[in-house]
Amino acid sequence: MCCSATDLEPASIDTLLIGYGNTLRTDDGVGPVVVDLIRHSPGQALAAGVVCRSELQLTPELAAIVARAGRVIFIDASVALPVGRVSVTRIAAQSMAACLGHQFSPPQILELARLAFGAVPRAWIVGVGVKSLAIGQGLTTSVAATARRLARHLRYHLPPVGQPAEHWILRNTSERQYNRCRVADASREI
Repeated sequence: MCCSATDLEPASIDTLLIGYGNTLRTDDGVGPVVVDLIRHSPGQALAAGVVCRSELQLTPELAAIVARAGRVIFIDASVALPVGRVSVTRIAAQSMAACLGHQFSPPQILELARLAFGAVPRAWIVGVGVKSLAIGQGLTTSVAATARRLARHLRYHLPPVGQPAEHWILRNTSERQYNRCRVADASREI
């Protein structure tokens, strides 16, 4: 990246969406694809205070922008889930003791934000069950369909321009799996 995150984003961020993964490893790129679909939804501008980021991996530099957010949604591929399945899990800051220095987990990014900037936003990981991590560009058919549905679902719940982002609701229980993003429970706000 040629410039810092602080050069591009507003001083205060209501909702930060971070899709991460390697787009040159087929389905591993589902996180960036979902965020790009949300960012480039035709005819729908994002509200002020909503920021989308696509990353190859989570790096320590992200702690600065994460610390400025009210809530953060990390979107990533998951080999632990069935193909096409989506999981939403609330997360908290986690010790940096196991960090290798070049690759961080979402809880470690939250901890770094707490240690360096004194702020920890509410945060969730959205995992997407993947089929292939082989070298190649583009998602497999089933994961691409899930990415489109997930992007529509998340985009639907982002506030329209002019409405504060605190009205954004992602329907979930603290740890729940969704079959193809069909949501029946609207009782929990993030």
